[in-house]
Amino acid sequence: MLKKLLIIVITGLSFQAMAQSSVQRILQEVEKNNPKLQAHQQYLEAQKLGIRSQNNLANPELEWEKSFSSQEGKPYEILVSQSFDFPTSYIYKNQLRDEKITNLKNIQAKVRQDILLETELICFELIYRNKQNIELSARLDNAEKLTRFFEKRLQEGDANILEVNKIRMLALNTKNQLQLVRNKISNLKKDLQKQNGGLELNLNDLEYPVVSMDEDTKLLLANAVTTDPYLNQLRANEQMASKETSLIKTNSLPKISIGYRYLGSDLMKEANGMKLRISIPLWENKNKVKQAKLMELFRKEELSFEKTEKENEYEKLFQTFFSLKSSLSDYQNVFAEKKYDSFLRKALNFGEISGIEYLMESIYYYESFDTYLEIEHEYNINKAKILRYLL
Repeated sequence: MLKKLLIIVITGLSFQAMAQSSVQRILQEVEKNNPKLQAHQQYLEAQKLGIRSQNNLANPELEWEKSFSSQEGKPYEILVSQSFDFPTSYIYKNQLRDEKITNLKNIQAKVRQDILLETELICFELIYRNKQNIELSARLDNAEKLTRFFEKRLQEGDANILEVNKIRMLALNTKNQLQLVRNKISNLKKDLQKQNGGLELNLNDLEYPVVSMDEDTKLLLANAVTTDPYLNQLRANEQMASKETSLIKTNSLPKISIGYRYLGSDLMKEANGMKLRISIPLWENKNKVKQAKLMELFRKEELSFEKTEKENEYEKLFQTFFSLKSSLSDYQNVFAEKKYDSFLRKALNFGEISGIEYLMESIYYYESFDTYLEIEHEYNINKAKILRYLL
């Protein structure tokens, strides 16, 4: 019983370790540790404080005036006053403040989405290169065995030097390709580490994550456009532009200053009273309403243009995705059983094909399989871009 329990625990830990090395786990780590995301969070907090401070009242004013004339009893005067905008302007100011703070979430969401999508694409390329590494390692092992096989046949007089040289060249090319792929894997791991704030992340997966996707393009497009943080940012900008116009109109109304005045001297009795000042903005707001209306129109046109651009981008992604899906399905059917290589080797061993024929057939097979891996990679890239709104 204890042995069975131990096996279950070990198996559970193994599955947990596998889950921890998944793309999703890496995205969670990057979201916690990415320095750009952390810095941007601090920037947005600073922006939030700045937005809130814009609605602060003007500083109160304290005036003190002293006369040194002995005949008048050295009078002095103290004045305390506070200035206000017209009361209705504070309604729009508060609305704008709240909308600006809310819009910061859209800005943060876009930065987050961009970073996570970039990380996900790095992971996908790493999976692609891992697959290439396995495939090229097997090819190199096979090419080295073939080289020894043909060198032996050359010594026995059953092969010619042309065949041997071609096999040697195949082995050399495969070795160089493998080295390039391993260099790319090393660089991708460094990129992944940089995304994670310098903390090491390992991804040795050979399979892309399975993510179900509704292939209703209208529904996908609606979800993508509705949840896109950049478009939401532009929608908020359009609403704020309208509020900004209303605020500027209210700024054309008089500004008010209310104060308390105290007057005293050695000869006169003390006196106090109130001060009321009204400032009529005849000149300072000239053309500002017109400017605000033009900005409001610009924000509306900007949203319309960017929405159309986003829809066109997704239409292209959909077209590419379904084309790649069809091609990938065809290749998967062909490579469902990877026995072509072994069939060629048997045919060579039994003398049914020559070394040159074997080489040409192998190269054709390798090129086809490389194309299959590339299409699989591009398919998953397009799928990730379509589903970026789920990040």
